[in-house]
Order: sequence, then structure tokens, then C-alpha cells
Amino acid sequence: MNTQEHIKNIYDILKDVKKRLTGVRQVGGVHNLLGIVHPDTDPASPPGVGSVIRGSAGNEWEELALGAAGEVLTVAGGNAAWQPGAGGGGNSIFEDNFNDESIYWAWVKRDNNAAKTITEAGTVISFHVDKLTVAEWWGASHSAPQLHLGAYGQPFVITTKISAFVPNDDCAAGLFIFNSDAAWQMMFMERAREDGTGLNGLAAWHPTAGVLASNAVVDMPIWLRMRVSGTHRLRSIIYFDYSIDGITFTNLTSRSNSGFYPGTYGTTVGLYVRNGVPDGSGANNQIDADFDLFTMEEDGGPG
Repeated sequence: MNTQEHIKNIYDILKDVKKRLTGVRQVGGVHNLLGIVHPDTDPASPPGVGSVIRGSAGNEWEELALGAAGEVLTVAGGNAAWQPGAGGGGNSIFEDNFNDESIYWAWVKRDNNAAKTITEAGTVISFHVDKLTVAEWWGASHSAPQLHLGAYGQPFVITTKISAFVPNDDCAAGLFIFNSDAAWQMMFMERAREDGTGLNGLAAWHPTAGVLASNAVVDMPIWLRMRVSGTHRLRSIIYFDYSIDGITFTNLTSRSNSGFYPGTYGTTVGLYVRNGVPDGSGANNQIDADFDLFTMEEDGGPG
């Protein structure tokens, strides 16, 4: 090979390198990503902050925009997708996303019948109570449909996500901690509406102490959380928290010396809905609520 041919070969190599680099660097050019050649982002639609690249059904690369707050990147329909986060974490000792079309065997249903149904379908578990059907829970006397689960020791945290709630008067849906049918041995955190008391939002309450705290938060979906520490009725505390994004929680209130024995043998936790008789109506109202998450976690401390 003479000098002129050698120079030409070098020129051709440099020309090819320039072409490849130009394709990568220029918006609207052509470049190679993981072995697949495809057009670069069009100048009119630059990639969004936090977006990711996934393979499309047509075997091409495509942009997947950043998901909403609280969503996680997972697999859905055979491809990467953003979906609502499950909550909880590595210390979850029980987690149910209600997405397997049947109620998990560990749940115990109570006070349900043809007029008070609990069904799991799609990605939610739905509670429904017919109008004129009594589904009350004011303490020892209760007929509200519930899902119970045996509680872990302590300290522990239970969380749920309510994805839908029809705010009929004198109706509520939420979380509970229950030790026995004695009125003073249970606590509640719920989304509720009671026109007679002016409540339309979130509430923490105890059958004998009444409403401990409430607010006017009506966002949907809403995450409710109860944190429990202590097993003795005079040396225990329960925190009542809520979140509108499943990430940042706000404390509504707490109850020291809870009056019962949370986390001890016989304690159960779970989900429920309840109704009452709106003033002047003479009949219990209809309830409809969907939950799409429940977790119970052991709190291992700050580390």
C-alpha cells in the first residue's frame, strides 16, 4: 500500500467516525443504542426529565415518560410500566395489593352477607353495603363488614390505600386495630362523612373517647396509616397518619395509654366500612369503598 492509499484509508475512517459522531450528537440524527439504529429525539419533542427508554412492541426504542409521585417501575402487559407503589418496604411482614381476583386465605371476613359484600377483582377489594342495611360499628355492638388479620408483635405499622369512596352521609371506610369486643379495646382511622357533626374528611377515633382528631382532607386516593408501640394499656401509643401521595405522611394525632393491649395475643388489624342513620332519614345509608393496598410492617427502628 503506497502513501496515497494509506492516507485515503485514514480519511475514510475519519469520515466514518465523523458521520457516526454527528448522528449521535445532532438532534434529529441517527444513532446506535444497544445495537439498534433509530432516529434521535425530534427537536420539537425533547425527552422529559426523568423519562426512561424501553423497547416497543415494534422492536424499536421508545421514551417512557416519568411516572407520577409514588409510582414504581414494574412489568405490566409484557413491558416496563409505571404503576402505583405498593407502599411498605423491605420490612413488610404482610402485603396485599388485591390483584389476584380472590381474597387471600389469611384474611378473615366478619359481618358480611348478601347485603354487605366484600369482593376482590381487578386490582382492588371492594366493600359494598346496601341502603337500608345496618352496618354500624360504635363499639361492642357492631355489624360493619370487616376483614381481619392477626397482628404481629410490636412495634408495628399498618397502612392502606383507599382508591375510591362514595361520601354518603354517615358513612366511613378505613383501618382498625381490635383486641376484643369490649368497646374500649379498639381504635380506628378512617375517611368519613357525618353531616350531623360537620365531619367530611379524615378522623381518628376510639369508641369510648370519641373522635380524637379530624380534618377536611378529601383527596382520593388517600393512604391511611397507624403506628403502634407498646403492649400494655397504660404504656402504649398509637399514631394516626395520612398521605395524599403514598410517600410523605402527615401525623393527624396520637393516643397515649391507649386503654387496651395492642400487639398482644388476640389482637387483629384490618379494613372495614360502616354506616349510620343520617339525621332525619330514618334509614342506614349505602356504602361503597375500594381499597387497593394493605401492608403490615415490623418497625425495626432508625438503624
